[in-house]
Amino acid sequence: MRDRRPERGFTLIELVAVMMVIAMLVMFAPLALDSLVAERELESEVSRLGTTIEAIHTQAILDQAPYAMHFDMEEGRWAYQAPDEVEQEDVSEGDEPVTVYRLDLELDEAELDWHRLPANFKLTLYEGKRRLADGSYRVLFSPDGTVPPHTIVVESDNVSSLDDADRTRTIKVNFPGFVAYSIGTRIEDYKKTEAELGR
Repeated sequence: MRDRRPERGFTLIELVAVMMVIAMLVMFAPLALDSLVAERELESEVSRLGTTIEAIHTQAILDQAPYAMHFDMEEGRWAYQAPDEVEQEDVSEGDEPVTVYRLDLELDEAELDWHRLPANFKLTLYEGKRRLADGSYRVLFSPDGTVPPHTIVVESDNVSSLDDADRTRTIKVNFPGFVAYSIGTRIEDYKKTEAELGR
């Protein structure tokens, strides 16, 4: 006859340990998921703003007309401003009126189509290395494509991380209109980096 040994099962301690591990995973999974969603939201907002800046820069060159970006740091919002078509009457006698593009510098900010950042997002604007005070600012894009060098920092309190760099993204706009992105707050000079060449 064969010697039959009793099959060994799990002990109570092993079962309790497994249950505790599963409970911890269930408890921390939503936090990790929320942080991941918040980080994707931050990336999306920065991409939307950066893409708009690049589009405005290109459009100013194509139209040979001035454009502008508006930043309202107190309200956490931004908007772009396109020029108006104006018929220029003061041309030589006999010539047809010419349509020109002019940017209304007296435009009421309430007329702009603002894009508001999500709750707990913060917008900060730098001119060179100098942080501008909270308020509303306009950055002009010239018809030749040049733009004053500036940096926009977007910060989200929704991202739960021990590293502050995970909560912030930087958009750097150089003098000729090159746009560069970086993780964290990167306020530096405005020389073109190798990564920006050819963009």
